[in-house]
Amino acid sequence: MSAASVTPEFVAPESPLDVQLRPVIAGLVQGAEQRASQVLKEADQQAAAVLADAQRRGEAILESARAEGVAAARRSGTRILADARREAREKILRAQRGVYEQVRSLAHDHLDRLGGAPAAKELNARLETVVRARLGPKATVEDSKSGIGVVATQGRRRLDLDCDTLVQRELAQMAPRIEELWS
Repeated sequence: MSAASVTPEFVAPESPLDVQLRPVIAGLVQGAEQRASQVLKEADQQAAAVLADAQRRGEAILESARAEGVAAARRSGTRILADARREAREKILRAQRGVYEQVRSLAHDHLDRLGGAPAAKELNARLETVVRARLGPKATVEDSKSGIGVVATQGRRRLDLDCDTLVQRELAQMAPRIEELWS
């Protein structure tokens, strides 16, 4: 109900007490309004402080998360790079081993083709000279089973210069030249 809708006949006349209390009531209302205004101002300040603190903590958490993300990305990148290097190294080693095996196989094939040829007999004769020089003139010398190379014994000493050994020795001597291919 608004003051305009109240008809004057329902409004009671003011008493002398009402007149005397009017300034007190006005003072109380004014004090309450001031206190309410102060409480609202303090609440706004507290809310602003809480929001500012939350903003700072949120930014700190975000910065920490970024730093952790960067660190995790670095670790992951380092791990991926190490895996890629290892995989590349394994591929290189497999390729090198393949070339080595191919050279070894070609050398064996070449020596196998010499079997029974005059060049094989000349090679075995030179090898016999080598083993006798190392083991002595009384060494027992036999042609290897493949027909290329010799195996000699003198007492408990044995010198094996068969086809496999010759190829291995030659590859070992060629190792520095072969390694140059990889660089």
